[in-house]
Amino acid sequence: MDMQSEKQPILKVAHVKKSFGRNQVLKDISFDLNAGEVLSIIGPSGSGKSTLLRCITQLETLDSGFVSVNGKDMILAGQTKNGMAKYAQASVLREIRLSTGLVFQNFNLFPHLTVLQNITIAPIRVLGMDRPAARNLGLELLSQMGLENKARAYPCELSGGQQQRVSIARALALQPKVLFFDEPTSALDPELTGEILKVIKSLAEKKMTMVIVTHEMAFARDVADKVLFMDQGVVVEQGTPEFVFGQSENERLQTFLARFSG
Repeated sequence: MDMQSEKQPILKVAHVKKSFGRNQVLKDISFDLNAGEVLSIIGPSGSGKSTLLRCITQLETLDSGFVSVNGKDMILAGQTKNGMAKYAQASVLREIRLSTGLVFQNFNLFPHLTVLQNITIAPIRVLGMDRPAARNLGLELLSQMGLENKARAYPCELSGGQQQRVSIARALALQPKVLFFDEPTSALDPELTGEILKVIKSLAEKKMTMVIVTHEMAFARDVADKVLFMDQGVVVEQGTPEFVFGQSENERLQTFLARFSG
């Protein structure tokens, strides 16, 4: 761990807000995460979890608040432009974008490219990596995912679980500092969910910094260092898994967790 990550969180989110028209999706979200930690975000559908991830990874723009990733400020604290959050200059935003990775619900693989090409296209085009090095990296990542024999296959030839493992390898190919998962098992049959959770748990054991939006409560409790419960665009409760799942007396959280008990 470098000195910078010891001095401040690798991810800091403070008082962020986001609206779509009159619908305020994020009302005042704050949390931070240290390098090597895993944050599980839980909550009912429509609570703003996916929007939060899309804003941090710059797929959506925030209205106000502050965000810092890997020591670089994405949104400048206390500064606004035309009443809206003021973003950093383009070169800083690009650096931040390269330091984050996002694994989507529905894989988002290029159907006309092979598995290996899906993984190597970004390192070659974005990082300027030469093709042999990118190929070696891609094969190494496929081996980590247990898919070393699928390099020449196309996405349509893979199961949903295999496609999601390729998506994870693709995100890792850019060597992100923080990896985000948006409901990584929601599009999978129940019998395929376990293989994806096993991959994510192995990344946690390697101290990969991750933010995971999930409805898998047992998994969230098992893998996370911190858990954040969102409802209706606000953070209702947050803390250690032991506190959130076993000690909190918050009624909204208890009602939500009761749906998963038994």
